Amino acid sequence: MSLLTAAMTWVVAPANADPYFANKEFRIVVGFAPGGGNDLFARVFPQYLPKYIEGKPAVLVENRPGAGGVTALNWYVDAAPRNGTVAYVTSGGLVTRMVLGYDGVTAKVSDLKPLIAGPLGRTNYISPATGYRQPKDITKLKEPLFLGSTDPLSTIGSVIGLTMLKVPFKAVKGYPGKNDAMLAFQRGEVTVGDIATPIFNDSMAPLVKEGSVIPLYAQGILDGDNLVRDPANPDLPTIAEFYKEVYGENPSGPAWEAYKAVIRAIGNGGKILMIHKDTPPAAEAALRKAFEDVQKDEEFQKNAIAALEGYGFSFGDALIQNVQAIVDIKPETKAWMQALYSRGYGMKFN
Repeated sequence: MSLLTAAMTWVVAPANADPYFANKEFRIVVGFAPGGGNDLFARVFPQYLPKYIEGKPAVLVENRPGAGGVTALNWYVDAAPRNGTVAYVTSGGLVTRMVLGYDGVTAKVSDLKPLIAGPLGRTNYISPATGYRQPKDITKLKEPLFLGSTDPLSTIGSVIGLTMLKVPFKAVKGYPGKNDAMLAFQRGEVTVGDIATPIFNDSMAPLVKEGSVIPLYAQGILDGDNLVRDPANPDLPTIAEFYKEVYGENPSGPAWEAYKAVIRAIGNGGKILMIHKDTPPAAEAALRKAFEDVQKDEEFQKNAIAALEGYGFSFGDALIQNVQAIVDIKPETKAWMQALYSRGYGMKFN
């Protein structure tokens, strides 16, 4: 059964029954420390959701950091209450790990149903110390690039993108997060990186102006099967446009198919609020209605701007179909990605 079919099988609670969430709490679990993008996304909702969830439960955010979100994800699928009172904010990167069957991730995307998501674009940048000045220079650099990352799967868009561009590079592992990798770039420890486009626009713009950072391309957002420019940085080309300028033709082949699969997860998916696939129908119906209604609240809309970072919400059938498309990755594309990470980084997959 597809996620779309499964998600549409919920039923409305019987008339005159007590609201499902009466005298209950609704917890939103985040697998990362406070202050990051997933945490900010989760914290948009507690002030407003009680007004829209029938039964008016208290809404709380609970942080369970560890192993890049994997610890909390496994706990959520294996041990969290399955009665609809606990939801989990996953990232597109975690969805990719589940789809690839990364060793240590016991959860599967099919264990979960998406409720609402916040898409997010990323911008890639390079140090002028590499000798790079224009797109065609990317194939003529004298030294391999150094890419800062928590682990190579945390920068999967850059790893596959640079592989597609046929650029020699090495992934430098061990940075706690994207911001740490960005600071390492500023210290000269790494020479290429990627960061959420809104953070790039806020934090890196002065460095671009002074000439110590050069933007490469935006990872883009998928519209169907077409990669379109990042709405938060529409003047920057997508990697597909960048590739064409370098090689004179559109990208194709396994790396391109893998790149699109990844962007569907980390870009279109971004930050996704999930519930268990077997959440009671009455709970699921109440939550779906509440998340639909809260988006119409003008005060909520104003306060959500910072967390959404200019991208808006993905909700309903569009979100379900996007997650289903991630799950339905072509076997040959999945195998190519697993081989890339097994061969290049010693990673193991189930």
